[in-house]
Amino acid sequence: MRRRRLGPAVLPAILALAAGGGSRALGVDSPDTASDPARAVTLAGRHIQAPADLGGRSLLVASFHRAANGSARAWRAALEDDSRAAEWSAYTVIVLDGAPEMIRRFVVRGVRGEVPEDRHGSFLIVEEESDAWRTLVGSSGEGENRKDAVFVARLENGAVCARVRGAVSAEALDELFSGACS
Repeated sequence: MRRRRLGPAVLPAILALAAGGGSRALGVDSPDTASDPARAVTLAGRHIQAPADLGGRSLLVASFHRAANGSARAWRAALEDDSRAAEWSAYTVIVLDGAPEMIRRFVVRGVRGEVPEDRHGSFLIVEEESDAWRTLVGSSGEGENRKDAVFVARLENGAVCARVRGAVSAEALDELFSGACS
């Protein structure tokens, strides 16, 4: 039997389909906390549960589809440049729930090679149970395959102080940092 090689356009199509498989709508238990801990593994290999393992002050930049990767990078860069974020631990949440194992390994290997090793602890890989992350960052599951579908949350002592969705802008940064924590 003769093997056929897939053309170069097939891999991006497979990635798009695989990454979109995890998008589901969910019911939100409470606007401020997730009912179940959100689990992930850092690029450094540490298993974490959010919000408990993130520290007292955390910023989460989450995307649930590869289409939003560029916007998530822009958010992370803006947070690194914003003096208001200096006292917060910033995390990038990469959701691969629903993607085939081969695609997950491919994506994780690529991210690991792209991110400096000293920042591996701030990149969270979600391979299952992504609904808890949706609850935490405020996604209903709809429209996650859009370029601007980035969800940013500011947490203090486990409580969500502010949530912003969309492309990074001065107004979005102001909204993120203006919410009061109770």
